[in-house]
Amino acid sequence: LPAKSPRTWTASEVSATAIEVKIFTDGGCDPNPGKSGSGLALYRNNVIAELWYGLHSPRGTNNTAELNAFHQGLILATAEAAKQKTVGIFCDSKYAIQCITQWAAGWKKKGWKKPGGEIKNLQLIQEMYSLHQPLQDKVQIIHVNGHVGVEGNELADRMSILAIKSRTTAFVRYDRALDLDEILAIR
Repeated sequence: LPAKSPRTWTASEVSATAIEVKIFTDGGCDPNPGKSGSGLALYRNNVIAELWYGLHSPRGTNNTAELNAFHQGLILATAEAAKQKTVGIFCDSKYAIQCITQWAAGWKKKGWKKPGGEIKNLQLIQEMYSLHQPLQDKVQIIHVNGHVGVEGNELADRMSILAIKSRTTAFVRYDRALDLDEILAIR
């Protein structure tokens, strides 16, 4: 029986939910495979607090970039959950979400193998799965569609573009003013 696809939340559902810390993750690649980067937007009580970008690869894939961003989201979520905050990670990649919340448990049981051959991004998925395990009851993982007006997703997307344009390989905090119009204009 194939695992059920995660339900997609609308922009209004995202803003209406009472989660204290909302972490939006996105990865991009142009072309795919090609130059990739990852981005993240963190909100506290529905106010943008931090933007992060980086993990550029000259020969990346969209899926790897999405997983990299989600991985950084899990790292931040771990710290926030430790402060007793309610936390949600909002991701527009069903692949990334399903890798960690659905498929990894079965792959682990089978010695990190799957019938169809190799598991791509295996080391990254293993790290993410071990980070996610203790967070399962503390952090909600939520799917949102990209480019439908979810501000946090749009900001994370622009950070992934900035990572590609600046070729930033580390994952760094955006240190300029959080001028949303300016950031959303990044193409």
